[in-house]
Amino acid sequence: MKTFKLCSFRILMDESGHEETVPVEITDGLTVSTDQTAQWVVEIVVPDKDQPVIDALFEKNHRALIEVAISRPDNDPAALIVTPLERVPLSKNVSYLFNAKMVMMKNDLSEMILRQVVEEDYSGESLVTEYMARRSARGEHINAIAKETFRQYLDEHPYIAF
Repeated sequence: MKTFKLCSFRILMDESGHEETVPVEITDGLTVSTDQTAQWVVEIVVPDKDQPVIDALFEKNHRALIEVAISRPDNDPAALIVTPLERVPLSKNVSYLFNAKMVMMKNDLSEMILRQVVEEDYSGESLVTEYMARRSARGEHINAIAKETFRQYLDEHPYIAF
């Protein structure tokens, strides 16, 4: 098991299909990898102003697609599917615990972009140029790919929490 500091937390989409990206302020957070492949536990401590959005997930027991930066705020984000697990009121804030499944990291996106460019018959210098252009716009690509992955996951696991 490994533990990493969580630097940012954004909800990209929830199980109801709501797709508005919602940044959530966290006063503290961590993610722990488990012994199972791609399985994580995520804990965030949230101040009063952002608790309603997280409480809504817990009240409805909705899974959500989130994007987090791990270790440093400037690291490329990772996408996870989270399932609400536990809500614990603290003296000043609330701690939320989620089960999580890693669905995409930076290397996954780079490989996907490269495969797309090759499949579209780019070659030589035009391949490099197109790859670099798409790579620099990775935020749009990662969100689109992650959302599609989340939809597929929900289709394949309609009532199963991981």
